[in-house]
Amino acid sequence: MKLAFVQDWFNANGGAEKVAGSILDIYDQEDISIYALFDRFSPSARKEILNDRPVKTSLLQYVPFISKIYRYFLPVMPWLMRRFNLWGYDLILSTSHAVAKGFRCDPATLNICYCHTPLRPIWDMYDDYASSHALGKSGFYKRFVNWLRKWDVESAGNVHYFIANSKHIQQRIATSYGRESVVIYPPVRTNKFTLGETSRKGYYLCTGRFVPYKKIDMVIRAFQQMPDKQLILIGEGWGTREFNEMLKDHPNIKWLGYQPDEQMVRYIQEAKACIFAAKEDFGIMCVEAQACGTPVLALDYGGYRETVVEGESGYLFPEQTEKSIIDVVARFEQHPLNNHIAIRQNSLRFSEERFKDEFKNFVSGAMNEFYKK
Repeated sequence: MKLAFVQDWFNANGGAEKVAGSILDIYDQEDISIYALFDRFSPSARKEILNDRPVKTSLLQYVPFISKIYRYFLPVMPWLMRRFNLWGYDLILSTSHAVAKGFRCDPATLNICYCHTPLRPIWDMYDDYASSHALGKSGFYKRFVNWLRKWDVESAGNVHYFIANSKHIQQRIATSYGRESVVIYPPVRTNKFTLGETSRKGYYLCTGRFVPYKKIDMVIRAFQQMPDKQLILIGEGWGTREFNEMLKDHPNIKWLGYQPDEQMVRYIQEAKACIFAAKEDFGIMCVEAQACGTPVLALDYGGYRETVVEGESGYLFPEQTEKSIIDVVARFEQHPLNNHIAIRQNSLRFSEERFKDEFKNFVSGAMNEFYKK
Protein backbone atom coordinates (compact mmCIF):
# COMPACT_ATOMS: atom_id res chain seq x y z
CA MET A 1 0.00 0.00 0.00
CA LYS A 2 1.27 3.46 -0.91
CA LEU A 3 0.62 5.75 2.04
CA ALA A 4 1.10 9.48 2.66
CA PHE A 5 1.48 10.79 6.20
CA VAL A 6 1.15 14.52 6.90
CA GLN A 7 2.17 16.38 10.07
CA ASP A 8 2.04 20.14 10.72
CA TRP A 9 5.76 20.20 11.53
CA PHE A 10 8.43 18.27 13.40
CA ASN A 11 10.06 20.43 16.05
CA ALA A 12 10.04 19.48 19.74
CA ASN A 13 9.46 15.83 20.62
CA GLY A 14 6.10 16.39 22.31
CA GLY A 15 2.74 14.67 22.49
CA ALA A 16 1.69 15.30 18.88
CA GLU A 17 5.00 13.96 17.64
CA LYS A 18 4.69 10.81 19.75
CA VAL A 19 1.26 10.19 18.20
CA ALA A 20 2.89 10.52 14.78
CA GLY A 21 5.57 8.03 15.79
CA SER A 22 3.00 5.47 16.91
CA ILE A 23 1.06 5.79 13.66
CA LEU A 24 4.22 5.41 11.59
CA ASP A 25 5.09 2.31 13.62
CA ILE A 26 1.73 0.76 12.71
CA TYR A 27 2.51 1.08 9.00
CA ASP A 28 6.27 0.57 9.07
CA GLN A 29 6.04 -2.16 6.43
CA GLU A 30 4.19 0.07 3.97
CA ASP A 31 5.54 2.45 1.33
CA ILE A 32 5.26 5.69 3.35
CA SER A 33 5.92 9.27 2.23
CA ILE A 34 6.07 11.81 5.07
CA TYR A 35 5.19 15.49 4.63
CA ALA A 36 5.60 18.42 7.06
CA LEU A 37 6.05 22.18 6.77
CA PHE A 38 9.50 21.82 8.34
CA ASP A 39 11.63 19.27 10.16
CA ARG A 40 13.87 20.48 12.97
CA PHE A 41 14.06 17.25 14.91
CA SER A 42 17.18 16.39 16.85
CA PRO A 43 18.96 13.22 15.67
CA SER A 44 17.57 11.28 18.65
CA ALA A 45 13.98 12.45 18.02
CA ARG A 46 14.32 11.69 14.32
CA LYS A 47 15.39 8.17 15.18
CA GLU A 48 12.66 7.67 17.80
CA ILE A 49 9.72 9.18 15.92
CA LEU A 50 10.60 8.87 12.23
CA ASN A 51 12.94 5.89 12.35
CA ASP A 52 15.26 8.09 10.24
CA ARG A 53 12.76 8.27 7.37
CA PRO A 54 13.11 11.34 5.12
CA VAL A 55 10.54 14.16 5.35
CA LYS A 56 9.29 16.20 2.40
CA THR A 57 9.17 19.80 3.61
CA SER A 58 8.04 23.26 2.50
CA LEU A 59 9.98 26.49 2.05
CA LEU A 60 9.86 26.97 5.82
CA GLN A 61 12.60 24.36 6.04
CA TYR A 62 15.06 26.96 4.75
CA VAL A 63 14.08 29.82 7.08
CA PRO A 64 16.81 30.48 9.68
CA PHE A 65 15.73 29.84 13.28
CA ILE A 66 12.35 28.54 12.06
CA SER A 67 12.07 26.26 15.13
CA LYS A 68 11.77 29.37 17.32
CA ILE A 69 9.81 31.75 15.07
CA TYR A 70 7.44 29.45 13.17
CA ARG A 71 4.33 30.86 14.90
CA TYR A 72 4.85 34.13 13.03
CA PHE A 73 4.40 32.28 9.74
CA LEU A 74 0.81 31.19 10.41
CA PRO A 75 -0.58 33.57 7.73
CA VAL A 76 1.33 31.71 4.98
CA MET A 77 1.02 28.17 6.33
CA PRO A 78 -2.24 27.38 4.47
CA TRP A 79 -0.62 28.41 1.18
CA LEU A 80 2.51 26.36 1.92
CA MET A 81 0.47 23.29 2.88
CA ARG A 82 -1.54 23.62 -0.35
CA ARG A 83 1.72 23.28 -2.28
CA PHE A 84 1.88 19.63 -1.20
CA ASN A 85 0.21 17.71 -4.04
CA LEU A 86 -0.64 14.24 -2.67
CA TRP A 87 -1.87 12.37 -5.72
CA GLY A 88 -1.18 8.71 -6.41
CA TYR A 89 -1.60 7.33 -2.88
CA ASP A 90 -3.90 4.57 -1.63
CA LEU A 91 -4.37 6.20 1.79
CA ILE A 92 -3.62 9.60 3.32
CA LEU A 93 -3.28 10.02 7.08
CA SER A 94 -2.71 13.34 8.79
CA THR A 95 -2.32 14.48 12.38
CA SER A 96 -3.25 18.12 12.83
CA HIS A 97 -3.43 20.88 15.40
CA ALA A 98 -2.90 23.58 12.78
CA VAL A 99 -2.98 23.18 8.98
CA ALA A 100 -1.91 19.58 8.21
CA LYS A 101 -5.23 18.67 6.56
CA GLY A 102 -4.91 21.46 3.98
CA PHE A 103 -2.93 19.67 1.25
CA ARG A 104 -4.20 18.94 -2.28
CA CYS A 105 -5.14 15.37 -3.10
CA ASP A 106 -7.35 13.14 -5.23
CA PRO A 107 -10.85 13.16 -3.65
CA ALA A 108 -11.08 9.48 -4.60
CA THR A 109 -8.28 8.68 -2.12
CA LEU A 110 -9.29 7.98 1.48
CA ASN A 111 -8.28 10.93 3.67
CA ILE A 112 -8.29 10.42 7.47
CA CYS A 113 -7.32 13.15 9.94
CA TYR A 114 -6.33 12.55 13.56
CA CYS A 115 -7.26 15.92 15.02
CA HIS A 116 -5.48 17.11 18.16
CA THR A 117 -7.55 20.29 18.04
CA PRO A 118 -9.10 22.67 15.53
CA LEU A 119 -6.69 25.58 15.15
CA ARG A 120 -6.70 27.20 18.59
CA PRO A 121 -5.92 30.85 17.72
CA ILE A 122 -8.99 31.15 15.49
CA TRP A 123 -11.53 29.02 17.35
CA ASP A 124 -11.95 28.27 21.06
CA MET A 125 -8.92 30.27 22.25
CA TYR A 126 -9.37 33.23 19.91
CA ASP A 127 -9.81 35.72 22.76
CA ASP A 128 -6.70 34.47 24.58
CA TYR A 129 -4.49 34.75 21.49
CA ALA A 130 -5.98 38.06 20.32
CA SER A 131 -5.42 39.67 23.72
CA SER A 132 -1.72 38.73 23.64
CA HIS A 133 -1.16 39.83 20.01
CA ALA A 134 -0.05 43.37 19.18
CA LEU A 135 -2.68 43.57 16.41
CA GLY A 136 -5.30 41.51 18.26
CA LYS A 137 -7.86 44.33 18.46
CA SER A 138 -7.34 45.61 14.92
CA GLY A 139 -9.71 45.17 12.00
CA PHE A 140 -6.89 43.57 10.02
CA TYR A 141 -6.47 40.82 12.62
CA LYS A 142 -10.21 40.10 12.66
CA ARG A 143 -10.34 39.93 8.85
CA PHE A 144 -7.37 37.57 8.82
CA VAL A 145 -9.03 35.30 11.40
CA ASN A 146 -12.28 35.26 9.42
CA TRP A 147 -10.37 34.30 6.27
CA LEU A 148 -8.46 31.57 8.09
CA ARG A 149 -11.66 30.18 9.61
CA LYS A 150 -13.17 29.93 6.14
CA TRP A 151 -10.09 28.15 4.83
CA ASP A 152 -10.04 25.83 7.83
CA VAL A 153 -13.65 24.76 7.34
CA GLU A 154 -13.13 24.26 3.60
CA SER A 155 -10.06 22.09 4.15
CA ALA A 156 -12.01 20.08 6.73
CA GLY A 157 -14.48 19.31 3.96
CA ASN A 158 -11.78 17.31 2.15
CA VAL A 159 -11.38 14.93 5.09
CA HIS A 160 -13.46 11.76 4.84
CA TYR A 161 -13.09 10.68 8.49
CA PHE A 162 -12.05 12.62 11.57
CA ILE A 163 -10.54 10.99 14.65
CA ALA A 164 -10.60 13.13 17.81
CA ASN A 165 -8.01 12.74 20.56
CA SER A 166 -10.66 13.18 23.30
CA LYS A 167 -14.37 13.76 23.83
CA HIS A 168 -13.47 17.40 24.43
CA ILE A 169 -12.02 17.68 20.91
CA GLN A 170 -14.87 15.64 19.46
CA GLN A 171 -17.22 18.41 20.61
CA ARG A 172 -14.96 21.11 19.18
CA ILE A 173 -14.75 19.37 15.81
CA ALA A 174 -18.54 19.35 15.74
CA THR A 175 -18.71 23.04 16.72
CA SER A 176 -15.97 24.30 14.40
CA TYR A 177 -16.44 22.05 11.37
CA GLY A 178 -19.93 20.62 11.76
CA ARG A 179 -18.44 17.14 11.44
CA GLU A 180 -18.77 13.88 13.35
CA SER A 181 -15.70 12.08 14.65
CA VAL A 182 -14.66 9.01 16.59
CA VAL A 183 -12.56 9.29 19.75
CA ILE A 184 -9.26 7.40 19.97
CA TYR A 185 -7.20 8.57 22.92
CA PRO A 186 -3.50 9.26 22.20
CA PRO A 187 -0.81 6.71 23.07
CA VAL A 188 0.88 7.02 26.45
CA ARG A 189 4.19 5.27 27.09
CA THR A 190 3.02 3.39 30.15
CA ASN A 191 5.85 0.87 29.64
CA LYS A 192 8.42 3.65 30.03
CA PHE A 193 6.67 5.66 32.74
CA THR A 194 6.37 3.13 35.56
CA LEU A 195 6.27 2.88 39.34
CA GLY A 196 9.62 3.73 40.90
CA GLU A 197 11.63 1.69 43.37
CA THR A 198 12.70 4.64 45.52
CA SER A 199 10.60 6.43 48.13
CA ARG A 200 8.66 9.62 47.46
CA LYS A 201 10.27 12.96 48.22
CA GLY A 202 8.69 16.17 49.43
CA TYR A 203 8.55 18.25 46.24
CA TYR A 204 5.82 19.14 43.77
CA LEU A 205 6.76 18.88 40.10
CA CYS A 206 5.73 21.03 37.14
CA THR A 207 6.95 19.97 33.70
CA GLY A 208 6.42 21.13 30.14
CA ARG A 209 7.49 23.64 27.51
CA PHE A 210 7.80 27.17 28.88
CA VAL A 211 5.27 28.76 26.53
CA PRO A 212 2.59 31.21 27.68
CA TYR A 213 -0.45 28.93 27.57
CA LYS A 214 1.20 26.40 29.91
CA LYS A 215 0.83 28.99 32.74
CA ILE A 216 4.03 27.85 34.44
CA ASP A 217 4.63 31.44 35.52
CA MET A 218 1.33 31.27 37.43
CA VAL A 219 2.44 28.09 39.19
CA ILE A 220 5.67 29.83 40.17
CA ARG A 221 3.79 32.80 41.61
CA ALA A 222 1.56 30.44 43.61
CA PHE A 223 4.58 28.72 45.18
CA GLN A 224 6.19 32.08 45.89
CA GLN A 225 3.30 32.43 48.33
CA MET A 226 3.97 28.97 49.81
CA PRO A 227 7.61 29.19 50.88
CA ASP A 228 7.26 26.00 52.95
CA LYS A 229 6.35 23.97 49.83
CA GLN A 230 9.06 22.83 47.41
CA LEU A 231 8.51 23.12 43.64
CA ILE A 232 10.76 21.67 40.93
CA LEU A 233 10.38 22.90 37.33
CA ILE A 234 11.55 20.88 34.31
CA GLY A 235 11.39 22.25 30.78
CA GLU A 236 12.65 24.90 28.43
CA GLY A 237 11.30 27.31 25.85
CA TRP A 238 10.11 30.87 25.57
CA GLY A 239 10.50 33.13 28.55
CA THR A 240 13.15 31.15 30.46
CA ARG A 241 15.11 34.33 31.23
CA GLU A 242 12.00 35.83 32.80
CA PHE A 243 11.44 32.65 34.78
CA ASN A 244 15.00 32.87 36.09
CA GLU A 245 14.26 36.35 37.37
CA MET A 246 11.10 35.06 39.09
CA LEU A 247 13.09 32.42 40.96
CA LYS A 248 15.43 34.86 42.67
CA ASP A 249 15.04 34.95 46.44
CA HIS A 250 12.72 31.91 46.37
CA PRO A 251 14.87 28.93 47.43
CA ASN A 252 11.81 26.67 47.57
CA ILE A 253 11.55 26.78 43.75
CA LYS A 254 14.18 25.14 41.53
CA TRP A 255 14.35 25.12 37.75
CA LEU A 256 16.30 22.21 36.25
CA GLY A 257 15.85 23.07 32.55
CA TYR A 258 15.63 20.27 30.01
CA GLN A 259 16.02 16.74 31.35
CA PRO A 260 16.34 13.54 29.29
CA ASP A 261 13.53 11.03 29.56
CA GLU A 262 15.37 8.84 32.05
CA GLN A 263 15.83 11.72 34.49
CA MET A 264 12.31 13.01 33.83
CA VAL A 265 10.82 9.64 34.77
CA ARG A 266 12.84 9.55 38.00
CA TYR A 267 11.72 13.02 39.04
CA ILE A 268 8.09 12.10 38.39
CA GLN A 269 8.42 8.83 40.30
CA GLU A 270 9.79 10.63 43.35
CA ALA A 271 7.44 13.64 43.29
CA LYS A 272 4.74 14.19 45.87
CA ALA A 273 2.41 15.29 43.04
CA CYS A 274 2.58 16.83 39.55
CA ILE A 275 0.85 20.10 38.68
CA PHE A 276 -0.78 20.86 35.30
CA ALA A 277 -2.28 24.34 34.89
CA ALA A 278 -2.59 24.61 31.09
CA LYS A 279 -5.76 24.24 29.03
CA GLU A 280 -4.96 20.92 27.40
CA ASP A 281 -7.08 19.06 24.89
CA PHE A 282 -5.83 15.73 26.22
CA GLY A 283 -2.60 16.15 28.19
CA ILE A 284 -0.32 13.16 27.61
CA MET A 285 2.15 14.19 30.31
CA CYS A 286 -0.62 14.17 32.91
CA VAL A 287 -1.26 10.51 32.11
CA GLU A 288 2.48 9.77 32.05
CA ALA A 289 2.66 11.11 35.62
CA GLN A 290 -0.19 8.81 36.68
CA ALA A 291 1.59 5.90 34.99
CA CYS A 292 4.38 6.50 37.52
CA GLY A 293 1.77 6.24 40.27
CA THR A 294 2.11 9.97 40.94
CA PRO A 295 -1.06 11.90 41.79
CA VAL A 296 -1.82 14.98 39.70
CA LEU A 297 -3.28 18.40 40.44
CA ALA A 298 -4.81 19.55 37.17
CA LEU A 299 -7.04 22.27 35.77
CA ASP A 300 -10.70 21.28 35.52
CA TYR A 301 -10.71 21.52 31.74
CA GLY A 302 -10.62 19.47 28.56
CA GLY A 303 -8.87 16.13 28.54
CA TYR A 304 -7.99 16.23 32.24
CA ARG A 305 -11.67 15.61 32.98
CA GLU A 306 -11.36 12.36 31.02
CA THR A 307 -8.02 11.15 32.40
CA VAL A 308 -8.06 12.12 36.09
CA VAL A 309 -10.23 10.21 38.58
CA GLU A 310 -11.15 12.88 41.14
CA GLY A 311 -10.07 11.93 44.63
CA GLU A 312 -8.30 8.78 43.44
CA SER A 313 -5.61 9.67 40.89
CA GLY A 314 -5.69 13.42 41.49
CA TYR A 315 -7.62 16.60 42.20
CA LEU A 316 -8.99 19.10 39.69
CA PHE A 317 -8.88 22.82 40.45
CA PRO A 318 -11.46 25.20 38.94
CA GLU A 319 -9.56 28.22 37.60
CA GLN A 320 -6.24 29.33 36.15
CA THR A 321 -5.40 31.44 39.20
CA GLU A 322 -2.74 31.40 41.87
CA LYS A 323 -5.46 31.01 44.51
CA SER A 324 -6.82 27.86 42.85
CA ILE A 325 -3.37 26.29 42.88
CA ILE A 326 -2.76 27.28 46.49
CA ASP A 327 -6.15 25.84 47.45
CA VAL A 328 -5.64 22.53 45.64
CA VAL A 329 -2.19 22.11 47.19
CA ALA A 330 -3.75 22.68 50.63
CA ARG A 331 -6.45 20.12 49.83
CA PHE A 332 -3.84 17.60 48.75
CA GLU A 333 -1.80 18.21 51.90
CA GLN A 334 -4.90 17.53 54.01
CA HIS A 335 -6.01 14.52 51.96
CA PRO A 336 -2.98 13.01 50.19
CA LEU A 337 -3.46 10.33 47.54
CA ASN A 338 -1.07 7.48 48.28
CA ASN A 339 -2.55 4.49 46.44
CA HIS A 340 0.14 4.58 43.77
CA ILE A 341 -0.85 1.23 42.27
CA ALA A 342 -4.44 2.41 41.70
CA ILE A 343 -3.17 5.65 40.19
CA ARG A 344 -1.03 3.71 37.72
CA GLN A 345 -3.89 1.34 36.95
CA ASN A 346 -5.99 4.32 35.82
CA SER A 347 -3.31 5.25 33.27
CA LEU A 348 -3.22 1.84 31.60
CA ARG A 349 -6.44 2.50 29.69
CA PHE A 350 -4.40 4.96 27.58
CA SER A 351 -1.52 2.65 26.68
CA GLU A 352 0.32 2.75 23.36
CA GLU A 353 -0.67 -0.82 22.54
CA ARG A 354 -4.36 0.10 22.98
CA PHE A 355 -3.90 3.12 20.69
CA LYS A 356 -2.26 1.11 17.92
CA ASP A 357 -4.98 -1.55 17.99
CA GLU A 358 -7.83 1.00 17.93
CA PHE A 359 -6.23 3.15 15.24
CA LYS A 360 -5.37 0.25 12.95
CA ASN A 361 -8.84 -1.28 13.31
CA PHE A 362 -10.55 2.03 12.59
CA VAL A 363 -8.47 2.70 9.48
CA SER A 364 -9.03 -0.84 8.21
CA GLY A 365 -12.79 -0.49 8.67
CA ALA A 366 -12.79 2.94 7.03
CA MET A 367 -10.92 1.61 4.01
CA ASN A 368 -13.35 -1.27 3.61
CA GLU A 369 -16.31 1.12 3.82
CA PHE A 370 -14.82 3.86 1.62
CA TYR A 371 -13.59 1.72 -1.24
CA LYS A 372 -16.80 -0.30 -1.41
CA LYS A 373 -18.72 2.83 -2.42
